Amino acid sequence: MNLCWRLGNKSTARQIYEASLELKERDYRTVKTMLDRMAAKGYLTVEKLGPLSLFTPAIERRRVIGEAIRDFVDVVLDRALAPLFVHLATEDELELSDEEIAALEDLIEKGKEP
Repeated sequence: MNLCWRLGNKSTARQIYEASLELKERDYRTVKTMLDRMAAKGYLTVEKLGPLSLFTPAIERRRVIGEAIRDFVDVVLDRALAPLFVHLATEDELELSDEEIAALEDLIEKGKEP
């Protein structure tokens, strides 16, 4: 999905595959299968242009990230947010910006409100 969002509207499977090679070596058929599955789930729209399939993101990146985070918190963290905040605050490899720190502080303050 990140590649589809980055490439923008109407990307072919070949374009997405070639962009994916910058990240990891993979087979074209694997990428095409993933694209077809994402389209079947409604994440991408597909427009046929002769033998080509043009893939376009059907949902916004922000919405997908929000759903993934909610699922992670529900399933992995059993709806407990504290472990997520502790990890973000203590992970050495993560460098939070001043804006991100302020947003986390705001969330904590909102959590304290009755």
